[in-house]
Amino acid sequence: MITFLIDENLSPSLVKTANAHGYLAFHVNHRGLSSSRDEQVLHYLLDEDLTLVTNNWDDFRPMLGRARVHPGAVILPNVRRDQQIELFGIALAAIREDGLDMVNTALDVAAGGKVTRYAWPSEG
Repeated sequence: MITFLIDENLSPSLVKTANAHGYLAFHVNHRGLSSSRDEQVLHYLLDEDLTLVTNNWDDFRPMLGRARVHPGAVILPNVRRDQQIELFGIALAAIREDGLDMVNTALDVAAGGKVTRYAWPSEG
């Protein structure tokens, strides 16, 4: 089962959203990773096999691109807390509907709710 790690710039309420959809999730603040460098967060999620949920894709994209295998990422836009919850719910529904395992997969959720899935690092 997919377990999510919610990045620090996102609401801790996303943990409850994941739980409501039948997934386990942790917020970095509750894992002793508050104010940690992105590289530290990356090592933690790779060691623990956690799928990243972030609105900081510009920093994480190159780091995950260098990983041979990673547990995936859900990218949310910079929006208000209530919109984060709504958009993460849309992403979780897409994961469940498509039966995604998220390995080496990025799921980009636009502010309007459109979900784009792609391999990362790219297969080409």
